[in-house]
Amino acid sequence: MPLPSPLLLGRYLVDRLRHQRARADEVLDVRRRLLAQAPPARVGQAELDTARQLRWLREEAARAFGSLRRCATCAVGRPRPHGAYPGGFCCGATTAEIFPDEELAALRLGGTSPGDLPAASGELAGCAFRGPTGCVLAPAHRPSQCLRHLCSDLVRELQARGSLGPIEDLAEQLRTSFQHFTSHRQARLDDELLGLR
Repeated sequence: MPLPSPLLLGRYLVDRLRHQRARADEVLDVRRRLLAQAPPARVGQAELDTARQLRWLREEAARAFGSLRRCATCAVGRPRPHGAYPGGFCCGATTAEIFPDEELAALRLGGTSPGDLPAASGELAGCAFRGPTGCVLAPAHRPSQCLRHLCSDLVRELQARGSLGPIEDLAEQLRTSFQHFTSHRQARLDDELLGLR
């Protein structure tokens, strides 16, 4: 594995001082893979516009969700890594599963930089950005899948407060926009592979 850029190396060394090695390594991997994605100057307008729309939808979804009681306690009594913290059961997946290259490509084109991806504190329990009080990432810098996931417990809470319909609409818009984004991205990658770009 090649050495990271001086900027990433500096951030990694700070993370190594503050966090366990596994967490620092996973955050470095996400930052590296983020920077490996095509910058805005190398993509078509449709791909760039869709990435920007995804960022806006992630922020809108987070506002619509507001404060969620169920997400703060959904992991209680569950086995590790999911149950290491009271909330964020779905955040117990591995960092690589939560941040595939397609999500990182959308994040980069939407304006996310390595500095927007701080390591969480505490024990590494699933995603490297999950800590004792939840996700440390601003909604604009989270993968789309994190803001469109509606488990059955969350659906019940949203129904009870009367906000399920608008949130389901936003989740569907996130899903379809992400599909459009991945289609645009794949077409570009295919063209690059064939030497058409």
